[in-house]
Amino acid sequence: MMGLGNFIKGLFGKGEPSMSTSEPVTEAINTNLYKVNSLAFEQEVVKAETPVVVDCFAKWCAPCKKMAPMFEEVAAEYENQVKFVIIDLDKSKDIAKQYHVVGIPTLLLFDRGEVKEKLVGNTTKDKLKASIEEVFKIKSE
Repeated sequence: MMGLGNFIKGLFGKGEPSMSTSEPVTEAINTNLYKVNSLAFEQEVVKAETPVVVDCFAKWCAPCKKMAPMFEEVAAEYENQVKFVIIDLDKSKDIAKQYHVVGIPTLLLFDRGEVKEKLVGNTTKDKLKASIEEVFKIKSE
């Protein structure tokens, strides 16, 4: 398991594996948290059997960095119920356009391939959990 400091460095710092490739890339970040590129988005999010929460971010976005540890914590709380995915919109402009993401951070709550809710801006842990429980009708473990 990767420590939070290493997670943030890897997510927003140097030494991050390149996600710009012509292949679908899904990288496990931590418990129930995955980083995908545009080519993996369809398979990992749209076609997912379980509900999915997608964090749309960019490396230069300060609120995104601030929200990352909270997103990681919530992902662990909903393991086996909801999948958590992050996508770098600087490298996935097609996803931003397709889902009308104009501000970041933006969280998209998907159920059976459809966006059921969009949370724009810095979201609190309580607000995210309330949205997950309301939209997907589930409780954290």
